[in-house]
Amino acid sequence: MAVYLKKGRYANGDKRIWLNRPISSAPIFHPRYIIRSIPNRSSENADSNPVNTMQDIKPLLVFAAVLKHGSMNAAAAALGMTPSAVSQHINRLETLHGIKLLNRSTRSLSPTDAGRALGEYCRRLAATLADTRTVIDNLKTEPVGELRISLTSSVISSRAFQTAFSRLQTEFPKIRPVLNFSDTLDDLQHNQTDIAIRGGDRALDDPNLIARHLVTWPYTICAAPDYLDRHQPIIHPSQLHAHRWLHFLPVRTTLQHGGESYFLDIADSIACTHLAAVRSLTESGFGLSLQVGGEVREKIAQGRLKTVLPEWTLPPVSLYLVTPYRVQSAKTEAAVRIFTESFAKEADA
Repeated sequence: MAVYLKKGRYANGDKRIWLNRPISSAPIFHPRYIIRSIPNRSSENADSNPVNTMQDIKPLLVFAAVLKHGSMNAAAAALGMTPSAVSQHINRLETLHGIKLLNRSTRSLSPTDAGRALGEYCRRLAATLADTRTVIDNLKTEPVGELRISLTSSVISSRAFQTAFSRLQTEFPKIRPVLNFSDTLDDLQHNQTDIAIRGGDRALDDPNLIARHLVTWPYTICAAPDYLDRHQPIIHPSQLHAHRWLHFLPVRTTLQHGGESYFLDIADSIACTHLAAVRSLTESGFGLSLQVGGEVREKIAQGRLKTVLPEWTLPPVSLYLVTPYRVQSAKTEAAVRIFTESFAKEADA
């Protein structure tokens, strides 16, 4: 069977390119190209055979596993296969399409350009099959089992999270939450996380992750009451440079009051690798810090923190609930619903 690329348009407007040479000399898996095969009579019968289709799918799933785990040995262990069987599937793919998919050496393995392009479609195929199994499982199971939740070290103190966490344990006692505190946007698929709560638009950057908006809270400048008592009153943002600051990320923001705008850039401050540490040191009177309003609302109400320059407004930050797959397990689906409802009520309060 000869396979070529043909230039023209399909009914939906997609472009296609015809090259008068075998497909092995063209970038066959580039998303801009659509593969068109010119079958003979025998191949028509073969292509319609579901057994052949199933045989074609397995090497694609194996290839996706190799790219995901970074080596044939690791992929073999994950799939319950031998490394030689994995290698045979990859060789079959390369032979079938007449193109090299992997660069191999004694110490490393990396995809070629064609391998990367094909790998994206293989990843989608694997995700679709996983979604299919999840849908079937949801039809016959109740929410149960370990639920891995990744969240920042600061959001746990918010009333919205505590309300959601309490509801989750009350309504679904068979779900066993495991909390992983991380202040970075982890690769959820590789770190085996079911859901994550993250702040900022970085949660929207990865097209392979599903981000659901939870709430938008304003930033606020906070300090402990005793720290403020030891210093002159702060009545204008220009005075903020004279104070000690604590930060997780560098303090660069804009304050606004009426028609006045002031850009704040703090060059000298104490850096902390955890948001919870920034808040703890701020409460202890070590200096000023930027805090998410919804996370420190109770601290301010209790008098443990005070808002600095409350008449000035700062840009808000949005929190998102992030999941690695569009189709969720029953336990993840239950948690997504509870967290979404709880944060929505907090936003309306």
